[in-house]
Amino acid sequence: MLRKVLKRSLTKENLLCFLSSFLLMLSFPKTDFWFLAWIALVPLMLALDGKSLKASFGLGYLAGLVFFGTMLYWLVFVTGLGMTLMVMFLALFFGFFGIGYFWFSKKNATQRIFLLSALWVVLEFCRSHFLTGFGGVLLGHSQQKNLLFLQVADIVGVYGISFLVVMVNVWAKEIVSAWQKKDSAAFQKLALSTIIIFLLIVDVGIYGFYRLKSVDNVQASKVRISVIQANIANERRWHPSGWSLILKDHLFLAARASMDNPDLIIWPESSYPGYYWEKPELFEKLREDIKRLQIPSLVGLVTYEQGKYFNTALLFSDSGEVKDRYDKITLVPFGEYIPMRHVFPFLSHIVPIDDFTKGEKYTLFPIKTKQGKEFLFSTLICFEDAIPEVAREFAKRGTNLLVNITNDDWFQDTKAPFLHLQSAVFRAVENRRPLVRSANTGVSAFVDSAGRVFSVLSDKNKKNTYIKGFLTQEVYLVNQNTFYTKFGDVFTYLCFGSILGSVVFYFYRKLQKKKV
Repeated sequence: MLRKVLKRSLTKENLLCFLSSFLLMLSFPKTDFWFLAWIALVPLMLALDGKSLKASFGLGYLAGLVFFGTMLYWLVFVTGLGMTLMVMFLALFFGFFGIGYFWFSKKNATQRIFLLSALWVVLEFCRSHFLTGFGGVLLGHSQQKNLLFLQVADIVGVYGISFLVVMVNVWAKEIVSAWQKKDSAAFQKLALSTIIIFLLIVDVGIYGFYRLKSVDNVQASKVRISVIQANIANERRWHPSGWSLILKDHLFLAARASMDNPDLIIWPESSYPGYYWEKPELFEKLREDIKRLQIPSLVGLVTYEQGKYFNTALLFSDSGEVKDRYDKITLVPFGEYIPMRHVFPFLSHIVPIDDFTKGEKYTLFPIKTKQGKEFLFSTLICFEDAIPEVAREFAKRGTNLLVNITNDDWFQDTKAPFLHLQSAVFRAVENRRPLVRSANTGVSAFVDSAGRVFSVLSDKNKKNTYIKGFLTQEVYLVNQNTFYTKFGDVFTYLCFGSILGSVVFYFYRKLQKKKV
């Protein structure tokens, strides 16, 4: 019986699916072999050739299970059941790609190349928004270190880069198929698409070169910023007896960072321990220490007002007074609230948490440098830096700098913090705003407006996570009104239109044939 199961699971098609998933996994952190993403889907599509609709969905779903299982295993440290359900759900989108591959198999090679690329974009966009969405490990994210191609994100966003990667994958698969069949006619039919793809890739490369140069040549104001990373375990946070020690750790790092004479010190998400209203003397100590340092500070904490909890960032002035606050607008389902709690009350027993309330105000924090120049910055709390719409809204409102405060200790010392940083980089490029990250356990880093991670907090062993320290850098405030900031995911909507148009045209032709 076991031999039959193994024989059935180790078919050529299944092995090709495993190979695609493995190549995709290698293109993301921590391996970062980003160039593999440009061919990673070829084995999967070879497996899909000539398969039925049901088999196409099944093979795509299998590839999705393996890929998301290897990429999101760290969710098991939060919830094993949640991780399993999440992987099973996200794998559906690979299955839908398999259906699309079957659907478009009757198109000519050029049409397949562009329609399948558009379909992938549509599927990524849907999974990033459906049921609050999960916008992590998008195919375009794999190109974070491919600086030349990364720059076009200020026009097409991360989804446009996914389109380019899929386009090359489908073209490469068509080349392989033609070579396997020794079909010279097929090679000739690919000539047009080869020319189009070559010119498109060259144009993207030239644009990237131009944008990198233009960003470097812009005369910009600069601000000096320090981030602190205290490496506090989550289990320590909810024991009142240890709150004073946690605050002491952060204040010690802030005092050391103040010796670098920064204009702003940034603390991580929920860095203030516990609930400030339960021990007001600790909150008063925080204010007094910031006043003593005479440096404005952004501090993450949980606030409570009128029976509602908020995940908040408070800006303290150099005199220790609270200047303004930002309450997190986009909450994490099952981490900060339970969706449809009243419809499915049993969920409260599976995930026993109180709901946070989402904020309603896109706060722009004002700050003045020691040279007397004023600028605005905005805060993305936790995974808000993985949501293009939030950063874009801040950019449209005039922010000069994006700041991400986060606590990734929930996922332990895995690839999760590096995937989180990878996603955040795209917000800097899309809106041409520098981005600064302060993470409780890492990765704390500085990103310029071209997407270069130019400084990362590390220890003597070059380790970035689960270390304690601070980092100070000068940040150049290069602010440009990009096409993406103004118009958002226009390219993605064009992909939606092309898929819809193809479907409508198919049924129109079918209807016309019936009339004849």
